[in-house]
Amino acid sequence: MAANSWKFHNPTAIIFEHGSLNNLGQLLPYERIVLITINTFRQKGIVDQVANALGKKLVYVIDDVLPNPDLLTVDAQVTRLRSIRPDVIIALGGGSSIDTAKALARMLVQPLGSTLRSHFRDQMKLSTHNALPIIAIPTTSGTGAEVTPFGTIWDFELGKKYSVTGEDIFPHIAILDPELTYELPEEVTISSGLDAVSHALESIWNRNANPVTIALATESLTISLPAWRALRHCLKNHAARADMMQASFLAGLAISQTRTALAHSISYPLTTDFGLPHGIACSFTLPALLRFNLAVDDGRLAKLAKSISYSSPLALANELTELFREVGVNEIFERYISQPELVVNLVDRMIVPGRSDNNIRKANLEDIKDIVFASLPSSHHIK
Repeated sequence: MAANSWKFHNPTAIIFEHGSLNNLGQLLPYERIVLITINTFRQKGIVDQVANALGKKLVYVIDDVLPNPDLLTVDAQVTRLRSIRPDVIIALGGGSSIDTAKALARMLVQPLGSTLRSHFRDQMKLSTHNALPIIAIPTTSGTGAEVTPFGTIWDFELGKKYSVTGEDIFPHIAILDPELTYELPEEVTISSGLDAVSHALESIWNRNANPVTIALATESLTISLPAWRALRHCLKNHAARADMMQASFLAGLAISQTRTALAHSISYPLTTDFGLPHGIACSFTLPALLRFNLAVDDGRLAKLAKSISYSSPLALANELTELFREVGVNEIFERYISQPELVVNLVDRMIVPGRSDNNIRKANLEDIKDIVFASLPSSHHIK
């Protein structure tokens, strides 16, 4: 089981409230607020709703965040915000908005001329000033970024993925409003839900797991698996939407301590090279990884299966395979990647330090090739 010596710390204050956007003015004691979001929320009137709630406190809006924020785009956004001098950043959206806000919060306290490009590409050191406070309002149920101390930034020009990390990157407040997820389309619902499932499982078969993270992840899976299936049958199931938001949050709490592991390590080149949605990329290998990790199970995987009402870890792996088939994971995968040999050719980029080495069983390149091959849709298997 998890090590006898462990610690757990998460400073983010959590507010779970339906319709909470209308109360932002009372919830936030700041005077110069910048909102980071996507254009869809401008079109739907949600930006106006936030503006009405905040009044003169809202001094600027960036609403052009794109999926998988790129470091060059974030650098340009930093330039736009330098003269605004915000004292807090609100991130309204999925993981991309929250990750963007974390990067902006880090960079806006840096000396003039500092860039993410020079930091990540040229190893320029950043100052130790605390990042600006972040208020995270997730609109998807998957990333858990509202309670983690790291944000993902991509470099599509070089085909790389980086992390902005630090205790000061924990959002100060996470506001969870299930109503913001009611209109999510099917593919986003599936992909974000898969991300939450992946986070829970990866935090359990993780070298950094402890009794608290395992309990959080187990509870997350207890909630997410039935809720996710319910949403497959009815996207307007509001109770399932609320359950998925809670499950995502719980899994986020778990990975805030453990970080992710081999499934995420495998996923990164699939997103940079093919644009495969993150939730699909980091989850299509989960059944194979569960079977792979059984060889070194210290009891935690058996206990997990029993806790969520499966007879064995293999039964859980089989159920995940069936569930993925039922919700159309293969079909989504094939829309982005039609040639399997291209996936196998990326294996040497799928061992990412700080992710792959968190897995409880060490994997070499041949192991990863086998895991990926076993996880490809059956029509993709190379003859």
